[in-house]
Amino acid sequence: MNMGMQLGQSQRLEQTISPQMLQSATILQKTSQELESAIVQEVESNPLLELDDEIPESLPETRDSENQGEDEYASGSSDDMAKEVEFESGSLEDSADMDYDILENTTNSDMERRLSDGTADTDAPFKDLNSAPADPDELWDRPQKDRDQSLQDNLRNQLRDWNGTRELFKQLKQAGCSEQRFRDLVQYLIDSLDENGFLQSAPDEAMVKILSDNDKFVVEAERVIRGEIPLENASLPVAEAIHVLQTFKPLGIGARNLQECFLIQARACDNFPKVALEIVENHFEDLMALRYTKIAKSMARSTEEVQKAITSLSKFSPHPGRQISNAPLQIKNADMSVVEKKGRFEVECTKAASRITKRLHVNKLYADMLNDKGLDKDTREYISNSKRKAEEFISAVNGRFSTMEQVMRAIVKRQEAFFRGGPAFLKPMILQDIADEVGRDLSTISRVTNGKYVDTPYGIYELKQFFTSGVRKQATQATDVPAADGGTQAAGEEIIGSAQILDAIKKLIDNEDKKKPLSDQAIADALNSMGLGVARRTVAKYRETELKILPARFRKSV
Repeated sequence: MNMGMQLGQSQRLEQTISPQMLQSATILQKTSQELESAIVQEVESNPLLELDDEIPESLPETRDSENQGEDEYASGSSDDMAKEVEFESGSLEDSADMDYDILENTTNSDMERRLSDGTADTDAPFKDLNSAPADPDELWDRPQKDRDQSLQDNLRNQLRDWNGTRELFKQLKQAGCSEQRFRDLVQYLIDSLDENGFLQSAPDEAMVKILSDNDKFVVEAERVIRGEIPLENASLPVAEAIHVLQTFKPLGIGARNLQECFLIQARACDNFPKVALEIVENHFEDLMALRYTKIAKSMARSTEEVQKAITSLSKFSPHPGRQISNAPLQIKNADMSVVEKKGRFEVECTKAASRITKRLHVNKLYADMLNDKGLDKDTREYISNSKRKAEEFISAVNGRFSTMEQVMRAIVKRQEAFFRGGPAFLKPMILQDIADEVGRDLSTISRVTNGKYVDTPYGIYELKQFFTSGVRKQATQATDVPAADGGTQAAGEEIIGSAQILDAIKKLIDNEDKKKPLSDQAIADALNSMGLGVARRTVAKYRETELKILPARFRKSV
């Protein structure tokens, strides 16, 4: 066998991507936050790429009476202007003298007003009353050890420091719940809190696992949170676990709704008006609707007395969890906006996005050095390469915004009904439709629509949210006509988007008999009777993955 080297010829197809195309694809895929970081990194590494400081926008025009002072300043004497310049460029001693004069002419009451934070009880609705009054000796350099803790972390620390009574643990043991299991139950409730500090029921997919684990106390706690079991009818471990959580700070934590949140805070306040407490307990719906006259009539009291009692509620916090929650917020930066002008919808880049393209440019000082004939070879080559890279980077950034605008215009053209009527009018559309419309590759459209946001009249949407599947709603007529996808459809046939199908499934489940819930096949049959040809497996997929609704056997109410 000959194992030596051999020389041969072959043919093969191979696609090579230039560095410029690779950079353009990379820039196109980045979100707005990632693009800002990439620009900063490129500016720091390439001396020929510059990013100008933002120029503040021009101030709006003022009225003639307001411009009078400016005219007087413009027509002022040169001495006055010189004094103004001297004042602006004064020394530290001048600034110190001026501060000393201010302090000399300031009374004690003025100083207290300047140092106060302006949160008096009379003008601060929903002020937190759970924390103790500030100690004047600790106003400065107060340690903030809990500053970076989330709501759950803070409550876990309180649970760790909580010590129950011996009598309580004895009763829990008789109910079949050990101390550790009771703490785990409170921990489960802590993990069930939303950002406002309210108890929130577990998602349906998590509920399936909870039911399979067969932990009777956790299942019972979920039923209490969902309102299926009154709290007063719950077992001792579940009722005490919720009670312990509701004693943690800030007060109002662990409530299941706003009414219970206010009741927790009201009962913890000493000498709280009984009239206000009665209003929260028995007339909360009228309180939220501001029906003071109806409340006064029901309680046989005057309207003024009811209004005076309600003012005591203004000090409560409707969102106690936000007082100590430091969870990071996800900020959506819109790259584009869709606005209506003269009956037509137009796509515009946001100001922040348009400023980026205007601020990026090649450093003219370094670029002019290439005209110097005495420049050495290595320096010339370095500047030339850096200039080329800067121009390619600017071109990639500009191409990103132009491609996004082009794709968004095609989306607006196909989804005009959405921008006029709202999300209910979103039509089925796939990425290939837009790729054919703008003459770009499918991968390019995918990069543009992921992580890019547009500001619409109905809120900020990610571009990929405009792409949905759909089914055909069969009509009675049978005459075939050309369809939008190139096939044929019956005259009067309508293509229904998946959003409308999801809404139809949700309405069927919401209106079902809870003692005899609809199965997936029953839902599919109901949709078919509406003209929506949806299979049972499609209903099951939408119910589980999109709507997060449990199967019929778990929705049954006993």
